[in-house]
This record gives sequence, structure tokens and C-alpha cells, in this order.
Amino acid sequence: MELANTYPSRDVIASADHRHRLGGVIQSVAPGSLADAAGVRPGDRLVALDGRPVTDLLDYRFRTSGESVVALFHLQDGRTLEVPKSADEDLGIDFADEVFDRVQICKNNCPFCFIYQLPKGMRRSLYVKDDDYRLSFAHGNYVTLTNLSEADFRRIEEQRLSPMYVSVHATDPEVRARLLGIASRNGSRAVDPDIMGPLRRLARARIQVHCQIVLCPGINDGDVLVRTLLDLASLHPCTQSVAVVPVAVGKHMPPKRMLAHLTKADAARALATMAPLQRQFLRLLGTRFAFAADELYLLAEAPIPGHRHYEGFPQLEDGIGITRLFQHRWAHAKRKLPIRLPAPRWVAFATAELGAKTLGNVVARLNAIGNLHVDMVVVHNSLFGERISVAGLMMGADVANALANWRTRAAAEPAEAWVPAVALRDGRFLDDLTPADVEARSGVPVRVVAPWPRGMLEALSAEPLS
Repeated sequence: MELANTYPSRDVIASADHRHRLGGVIQSVAPGSLADAAGVRPGDRLVALDGRPVTDLLDYRFRTSGESVVALFHLQDGRTLEVPKSADEDLGIDFADEVFDRVQICKNNCPFCFIYQLPKGMRRSLYVKDDDYRLSFAHGNYVTLTNLSEADFRRIEEQRLSPMYVSVHATDPEVRARLLGIASRNGSRAVDPDIMGPLRRLARARIQVHCQIVLCPGINDGDVLVRTLLDLASLHPCTQSVAVVPVAVGKHMPPKRMLAHLTKADAARALATMAPLQRQFLRLLGTRFAFAADELYLLAEAPIPGHRHYEGFPQLEDGIGITRLFQHRWAHAKRKLPIRLPAPRWVAFATAELGAKTLGNVVARLNAIGNLHVDMVVVHNSLFGERISVAGLMMGADVANALANWRTRAAAEPAEAWVPAVALRDGRFLDDLTPADVEARSGVPVRVVAPWPRGMLEALSAEPLS
């Protein structure tokens, strides 16, 4: 089990941001389909439907679903090709990217933005600072709504792009302006920090919204947090849920942006502020509505709430309830553990500090299996600093160093390492090392373990690595 990385992956949008020629590039064409019969091939581009430009995959799906349209393609040899499609037919094409035009880039200047904390030389996709409502709908990326045009709002309403995921942080306009880094000159701003107006418009269109608050001590906690939660609750059921997550302050944050670290006392106060509101919301709205990140409970050394508290886990991707859901599934999975392995195995379970805090009982239970010895290997983050302690941001070099140190202490053979899959994107760590690179540096064979208890069961049933 690994705590979620609360900083969303940007790999899905990186190539789209740098491919902004007209239309969508065709990745594959189904044999025997309309497009195939007409002569469309991978590498060609779909540029229009009924004469209107197509800007992304969502637009394509909406306008071809159950509709008769004429698709216009630009072929690689320079020709154009029109392909009519009736209501009961499918063009049979897949696209290389989800966004055909440029990804909408965030114009805000949030002091806690994690991109500003990235050192040079990382994977290019990590530096894409998106604020695109299309990716919010498609992937749950959080957006601020500050760069939406009237045409964007009309499209959300027309195509019913619901749910959306919105970074609120505070409903007080002045506080939100500070948190978004929106400068004021002569009492006016080019960007309006007000969030309640856009949310009310989405509510009138019956668009559901999941909200996020990045909690910054001394800025949007205390009374500001109370007001924000009450304001958002006033728009329920449009606003479906709110995730309250702690600000992450890494060692590469520029001094001029430096925010206060969240302390144990800060986390405890935030939970105490939210608890009576959760009870009030449950009584009046039928939902607790606001949910605290697992990191807040772990930092405050407070008990993780029970399974029912999370009401179906609407904010799981934002690190809300992962610990409880893992524990719930582990209670069932451990019944399937073997009594004894057929041959000795010595395993290093590599994880970040927050993951280690929740896995002690799991490792103890695994060590009760005959012929199995599991060591918890805590990986400290040398790139971002030890305060950034989620497995999703582990560096391959740090994993290799931790495993190399463990290898010198391990006395049994064969040895292997389990690394959580959440630490990799497209088979690579954030520093572009692969599991094979980690193996070469550490001298320990590496197995990438799927999330949840299922991954552990699969690793145990597989052949030992050597």
C-alpha cells in the first residue's frame, strides 16, 4: 500500500502541449472501418466535423456519438479527404493525443505550486503547468477556473462535462488571490479570484464539482477554512465533496515563495476544525462533504477514520482514505496468505516514510510466513527533502541507495526488492531511472508491485527474483 501522490501526473498531457498543429493525429485505424475503407492511415489528421474544427477527444466523442457527420481528414501526402458517417456507424479511429490544440497553461502564480519546486533536469512533462478544464473532466486534474472563457463555460454546459475538479483553496476573494499569486495593481486585477460566481454557474448547469483546498498554515486555515467549507456546502449537491490536503514545502521551494511547514499541531487543529462541520454537514446534507487527507491524520498521529467515514471514497486520487481502504482490503487479502513458501526469500519492501507508518502490521504479518523475511526499507527523498515523504515522488537514485545500504546488511539469499508501482510513470522514476537502473546500482533485483494487497499476493506467488 502506498499513500497517493497528491501532485497529479502530467505525462498524459506533455506531448499534447507540444503538438498544436491543426487537428488530431490518428494513432490507429480499425481494419474494415469507415476510415480504413476511405484510405485514412495512422499519422493522418482529423481536422473538422461538419466544417467545425475538432479540438480534442472529448469534442470528437460528443459530436460523433449517435450523429450523422462528415469528417474532414488531412492526409500526410497533402490531400484532404471527406468521410461521411451515419448515426449507427463508427469511424474506427484512435488518436495519439487527447488534446489536439494547445493545453491551457495555468496563468496563476500559486506560491505552493509544486512545479516551482522542481530542480532543473527533470523529465520535461513534469514542468507542464496545466489549468485545462478538459483534463479536469477526463483525468480528475484540478483546475482553478480562472482562465475559462465564455466559450469554455458554454461548452462545459452544452457537453455536460461533469464532474469537474476545482482548486478552491479559499472562497474569500482576497485570500484566494494571495494563494493563486494574482497580483493587484491600482486596486484591480486582470484575473478575478472570485470562485463562488463560477461555481454558481456550474451549479445552475447541474455540473458536479469536487473541490480541493491546499491547507497553508496562517493563510487559509482556522476561520478562513470554516468559511470556505460553509460556502462550498451552500452549493451542494453541485459541490459533491471537498478534499483538504496539506501544503507540500520541499527544499527547492524558492525563498520568496517559502510557506510555513504544516506541523503536528497545525494538522491536529485542522482536524479539530473540520470535525464539527463534518457532523453538521452529515446531519443537514446527508454527507460529511469535507474530507481530510491521510497525511493530516498521520502527521497529527490521530486515528484513521473507519471505512464508512469516506462514503465511497470520492477523493481517493487526492490521497483521501487510501490508508483505510488498504486496511479494509488487507483484512480480506491476508486470509489468502500462504503458511509457508516453498523456498527461502528475503525481501526489501521499499517505500517512503508515510507508507512505512501504515505498513508495520503488514510487514509483521508477512514475516509470520515460513521461509519469508521482509524488511521495511524507508526511502528518504534527497531531491525534494525529507518533508516530501510520499512514495509517488521517490527518486530512483534514492531507492537504489536505500537498497544498496540494505543489501550490505542482508544475510540471506536470494534477496529481492519490492517497489510500489505508484513511484513510476511509463516505467521510469521521476529522475528517469528505470527499475533496471536501480538494480544495477543497488545489486538487488527489483520487482515493481501493483498497488493494494493484490500486488503483494501476486509478488508472493511469483517466482523469486535472482
